[in-house]
Amino acid sequence: MNRKPMLWVLMLGAMLSCQREMGSSLLTHVHPLTGSAPSLRGSSVGRPGLYGDAGQTVPAVTAPFGMTQFTPQTRSGEKPGIAPYYFLDGMTQGIRVSHWTSGTNLSDYGSFTLSPVSGQFTLSPHARKAAFFFDNDHHSPAYCAMHIPLFDLITEVTATRRCGFLRISWLNPNDAMIVIDVNNDRGEGYLEIFPEKNEIVASNPVEGIFPGEGVSAGFSGHMVLRFDNGFESYGTCTGSDYHRGECLIRDQPGMGGFVKLKLDASQLSRIRVGTSFTSVEEARANLEAEIPDWDFDSARKALETTWEQLLARAEVTGGTPEQRNIFYTALAHSCLHPRLFSDVSGTCPGFGGDTTLQRAEGFDYYTDFAAWDTYRAQMPLLSLIAPREYRDMVTSLVTAASQWGWLPSASLRNGPQPAATGDYVAAIIGDALMKGFDIDREKAWSLLRRNCFETPGQPEAYARGMGRPSLGSYQQLGYIPLEEIVSFPFRREEQVSRSLEYAYGDWVAAQVARLVGENADEEALRLRADNHTLLFDPEKGWICGKFADGTFTSDFAPDGYVPWLTESTPRQATFSVVHDLPGMVERMGGAEEFRRRLEAFFSDGGYWHGHGPNYHVPYLFNATGDWAATQHTVTRLMAAEYSDDPAGLGGQDDAGQFSAWYVFSAMGFYPVCPGSNTYFAGAPLFPKITLHTGENGKERPLVIETQTKQPGKPFASLRLNGKTITPVLNHDQIRKGGKLLFLQ
Repeated sequence: MNRKPMLWVLMLGAMLSCQREMGSSLLTHVHPLTGSAPSLRGSSVGRPGLYGDAGQTVPAVTAPFGMTQFTPQTRSGEKPGIAPYYFLDGMTQGIRVSHWTSGTNLSDYGSFTLSPVSGQFTLSPHARKAAFFFDNDHHSPAYCAMHIPLFDLITEVTATRRCGFLRISWLNPNDAMIVIDVNNDRGEGYLEIFPEKNEIVASNPVEGIFPGEGVSAGFSGHMVLRFDNGFESYGTCTGSDYHRGECLIRDQPGMGGFVKLKLDASQLSRIRVGTSFTSVEEARANLEAEIPDWDFDSARKALETTWEQLLARAEVTGGTPEQRNIFYTALAHSCLHPRLFSDVSGTCPGFGGDTTLQRAEGFDYYTDFAAWDTYRAQMPLLSLIAPREYRDMVTSLVTAASQWGWLPSASLRNGPQPAATGDYVAAIIGDALMKGFDIDREKAWSLLRRNCFETPGQPEAYARGMGRPSLGSYQQLGYIPLEEIVSFPFRREEQVSRSLEYAYGDWVAAQVARLVGENADEEALRLRADNHTLLFDPEKGWICGKFADGTFTSDFAPDGYVPWLTESTPRQATFSVVHDLPGMVERMGGAEEFRRRLEAFFSDGGYWHGHGPNYHVPYLFNATGDWAATQHTVTRLMAAEYSDDPAGLGGQDDAGQFSAWYVFSAMGFYPVCPGSNTYFAGAPLFPKITLHTGENGKERPLVIETQTKQPGKPFASLRLNGKTITPVLNHDQIRKGGKLLFLQ
C-alpha cells in the first residue's frame, strides 16, 4: 500500500487546521495574486505595455514597506520589466528574496532565490521548475504556503520588516536539499557556506537603472541564511555544474550553492533569512533582532497583527464581498513602497552611489520612491493611513537630497532617477509640509528653491539627476522650445511635458515659500506657475509644442503620441494642469465647453486609466460644477478597471498608485492637486467607512456615511459634522475627524 498520498493529506490537514486558528478577518479580503496576470479589464485592453499588460504585481510576503519581499518565483534573473512571478506561468523555481518594485517595468535587484527540492532535479532554475499550488484560503501578505507534489514538500513563508522565515515540510526526508541562487545577471557577487554554523551568506551587487545601467549603485543586497538542521553535504554550483564540498564561490555566471539537510523525526526544516543593503554583518544583526528564535507561528502571527492593524485604518461596512476584496487588496498594494532601507542599527549606504555609511537617527530611512506615479495618490494616501511611516519617508527624501545636493525627480535604489521630467520628489515634500508634518522646513525649502532657481553648471550633471535640465530656457521664455534637446542621453526631447511639470513644481514651491515666509520667492514662483498658459494653442484648442520664436508646431494630433510629450497625448497633457483648474476651464471656452470635452475624452477612448497623468481627470467634472458626472464616471471606472482575480488590475500598479486611486475613490474623495491640501469629492462605494488618520490610531476618526433613497442616483449634498459643505474637502477636515455624510 502506498501511504505517501495519505501522509500528504494528513500533513496538509494538520497545517491548515493550525492556520484557521490564526486567520485575520481583514487579511482574508486581501488577494495577493491580483495584478499578476494580463488584464482583461477596462481601458488597458488593446493597449499592451512594453513588457505586456499584467499589473506587474507579485504575491509578496512582507511587512508593510518592508526591506525585502518573499515571493514565489516563476522567472529567473533581474532583467528590466520581468517580474519574479506571473500567474499564468504555473511553474515555480523557488522563493525569491526580492527587491522588486511592485507594479513597474523596473528590474529586481540584490536578490536571491531559495529552492527546496528532493528526489531527481537539476540545479539550474529553469530546469528545476515544478508545478505547484497555493493554500489560497490562507494566502496573504503575511503568509504563503506552496505545495509542490513533484518534490514532495510544502513550503511556508512569513516575514518581518527586514527578514524572512521559511518552514518546509518534507515527505522525502532522505533527500532534502536547498539550492540557493545569486540572481546577478552580470556574474558578480559571492556565496559562502559555513557548515559548522549551519549558515550561508551571500551578496549580490546592485547596478543602476536607466540611464545608469552598467554603473554600480554603490551597494549590494546581502543575505544570511540560518538553518535549524545540520548539513549532511554541501557545495557550490555554476548553472547546472556543481562542486561538491566547496564552500565559496565568487563572481561566476549562474552561481549559487546547495546543502543537503539532516532531518529529525519531525521531517521539518526552518530557515531564518536576514537581509541588509549595508553588509552581511548588518543582515545578521537584523536577523538576530527581528527573528531571535525558531518560532515560526509566532513570527507569522506578529506579521498578521501588523497588517491587520494597518488595514483597520480604513474600516468598511457593507458592499459586496468582491468590493471588499478589491478595497483591501488595493490598500495592501498601496502599502508595499517606499522600501525600508536602513538596518535595525539605523545604518545604510549613502545616497547616489556614495559608499560612505550613514546612520538614520530618530527615523527609519526609505528608498524606492517611484515618484512620477506615486506623488499623485499613493503618497497622499499614506499621509492619512500611515502618518508615522510617511513622515519618515519624507524625512528620508530630504536627508538623501541634502547628501546629494539636489532634489532628485525620483529616488530609486537609493539614488537619483533622472529619467523623469519633473520635480516629483519636490511635490511629495511640498505636500507633506503643507499638511503640517514635522519635516525640517528650512532644509526642505532650500532644496526646493535650488531646483527652481539654480543649475548645476555642467551638462553632464543632469545625467546624474542634478537640477532641472533646460532651466535656463524655461526661465527666459517660460517654456522649453522644441529646438532645444536636453543634453543627456535619456528623455532628450519631451520639452512640453518638462515645461508643464516645471510650472507645477513652481506652484508647489510657491506654497512652501509662503509657509516659510519667503515672500519675494513666492511671488516669483506664482508668476512662473502660469507658464503652462504659454503652451496652450488657442487655434488647436489643446497644449502644443512651441518654438523659440513663439510659433506652435504643426506636428500635432490631439490623440497622437508626439516627441515633445512624455508618454502622453496633447489631450491628456492639457487636462494635466491641476494647479490652475479655473484657468484651464476658461481657456477651453468655459464650463459647458470644458464639460463637453471631458465627456468626449471618456467616450472616444482618449482617457486611459492605467496611465499616470490621467488618474485625476474623472474628478475634473467637479470644476464645472457637475459633481454628478464625477460620481458617474468614478463609479463606472471602479467597476470596469478592478476585480479581485489575478487579471483584476486594468493597468500596471506603479508602486501602488493604481491601487491607491481605488482606495481614495471608494472612500469618496481624491487628491486632484497634491500640495493644495484639498480633495475633490466623488461617491463612496460603501454605506459606511471609518477612517483612522492619527499616528496612534486612537484619535477621532472620520466616519463617512451615505444616505441613499434611490440606488444609483448621484449624491446631491455633503454634510460635515452637521454643516453643509461644497464637494471639496481639505486635509485638516479629514484629519480632525467627525462625520461626513453624503446625501441624495
